[in-house]
Order: sequence, then C-alpha cells, then structure tokens
Amino acid sequence: MIITIAAQKGGVSKTTTAAAIAQALAYMGKRSLLIDGDGQRSASLIYGAEDNGKGGTYSLITGKEKAADLIQKTPAGEIIPGSPLLDHLDIELASKPGRDSFLKNGIEPIRKDYHSIVIDTAPGLGTVLIQALTAADIVIIPLLCDPQALQGLHQVTETIEEVKKYCNPALRIAAVVITRYQARATLTRQYEQLIEEQCHEMEIYLAKTKIRQAIALQEAQACRANLYEYNPKCNPAADYMALCNELKLFNKTARRRK
Repeated sequence: MIITIAAQKGGVSKTTTAAAIAQALAYMGKRSLLIDGDGQRSASLIYGAEDNGKGGTYSLITGKEKAADLIQKTPAGEIIPGSPLLDHLDIELASKPGRDSFLKNGIEPIRKDYHSIVIDTAPGLGTVLIQALTAADIVIIPLLCDPQALQGLHQVTETIEEVKKYCNPALRIAAVVITRYQARATLTRQYEQLIEEQCHEMEIYLAKTKIRQAIALQEAQACRANLYEYNPKCNPAADYMALCNELKLFNKTARRRK
C-alpha cells in the first residue's frame, strides 16, 4: 500500500504525520518505508538521514539511481531522503513524456518488499505532489482548525481529482485528519464544525481521530528517534496509532471508509 500525505499549505504537520504513520506501522511489525519528497528535507532531518550525494528522491524520480540503492536505515526507520534538487523538477521534467509516472515506476521494484510506503510531499501543488499522487493508493490530507483550512482543502482536492482523471483512476482520499488539535480553544471548535460540514458536502471522510499536540513529539524528532520507541504513550503517539487503526492501515489494503 502506498500512502501519500498531501497538503496545499505548510505548517499543518504534514511531515510529522507522514513520519508518525510510517513509524506506527513499523512499531506494529509492518515493514514501512518513508519517502521524503520535499526539497527542504524535513522528513530526512527527523529521521537523521545522511546527505550522501546520491540525490535521494530526486535521483529516484529522474531514474539516476534505483530505489533499493537509495534506502537508508536509521534509528527512526527506513527512508529515501529528500534533496534540494527536487525544487527544480517542475522545470526539468516539463517536456518529458510520461513524467507523472516517474516516481511510481521507480518505486515499483521495491513495492513488494514493504507493507506500506509513505510519501511526504512539499507544501503546494507542484510536480512532486503529482508524482506522489500518481504513485499512491490512498491520500491523507492533514488540516489545522484555522481560517485557511477550507481553501487549502479545496485546492488539494482539485489536484487529486485531476490526477484521478488523467493518471491514477484508483486513487482515493482515505481521510482528512485534523492535526495540532486543541479541544478547549473556542476557535478550534468553530473551525472544526466548518471542516466537518465541508467534508460532508464534498463526500470526503473526516477522521474521528484528531491529533493532539505534545512536547514529546518535538523531543523525539530532535533526537532523531522513532516516536514509538521514544514515548509510545504520549498523546500524539496514541492518536497516530488510533488513526492507523481507524483507517485500517495495518491491513495490506486499507478499506474504503463511508
């Protein structure tokens, strides 16, 4: 199963969600791989991945390296690291036929080796996101309860629908998930209701599980540690584990939610 984490804007815990889901799967005995598709290499830094000169995900997409040769095993988990060169792909691949499937083709030789491959993407709607959506079975959309949430949701879902139409008809949105959740905040409750209404109108599943904040999450990332080995009982660890169970990600094929 290939899971893409997508968001139109930054600061919504997209990379945190990608890493935590990959680590939750590994903690439950499922071999998982995280692919860092962001030129800022945030997931790579969380995992403590080295910049070994091979180009990471950039080289995977451009066919300069095989996926198996790019995988790094770190204390936080297995990862294909990102590269600043990813930021140049919009121009580099613009005239190449079949460009939307380059990442999918690069992953294919290792797909059978993993229960799940989780792809982190850069904020925005660029080439790497299209690549990641074309490769994916499901997509998870993290959102904050804030004024920009609905605009970001509309923009990323429009891109997903375009990819479904032209590149990957089987792609589906597994869920929208609310992150950095603060239940006691009045604005949180107001925007949460708006998100619920919008997801219902758009027929998108809104996860019942909400991801709470806790300092243990930042501590684990600072230590380059697997969250579930660092503090499996902290609120975010419990929440991401609950999200995986809710979306049935521990199954080989996640079932469609109604």
